[in-house]
Amino acid sequence: MPTTLRSLQRRDKTQIELPPEINLSLSFIETGCLVTLIDGKVTFVFKGTQTEIELLRDAKQIIFGFEYIRRPEFPSVRMYFESRDRENKPYQFDYLFGIESDEEMELLVRLKDQDSFNIILIDSEIRYSKRVNITQEGKEIIKSVMDEALG
Repeated sequence: MPTTLRSLQRRDKTQIELPPEINLSLSFIETGCLVTLIDGKVTFVFKGTQTEIELLRDAKQIIFGFEYIRRPEFPSVRMYFESRDRENKPYQFDYLFGIESDEEMELLVRLKDQDSFNIILIDSEIRYSKRVNITQEGKEIIKSVMDEALG
């Protein structure tokens, strides 16, 4: 079933279709972040409360970063996101790419090669998309963390 999104950049409405496995996963969680490909582009799907969605919707900037997490049971690359509200209070969420998963590492490689990515913000009723640009420095950081993780 197509999902209608309101783009924060252009204030228009777009219909997209989330992959069935993402829709299924979203039905089992109250809040969290998932990653998928939409139209060949890595896209993060954040499900949260209406308050969280409104805060992220109103954020002027979303900062992101990466770190390699060395754990024998689940080695991963953590991608963390931070936005700030009008009072400059931070709100953070993250996604862990499992380095033992070929599928997730392929998503990380694709992300490194993109100039931007989208975040889809979903609660029970509100759906927005927000575009986040990736600078050349950001791409180099992704590559460096990937090299460390796979090294």
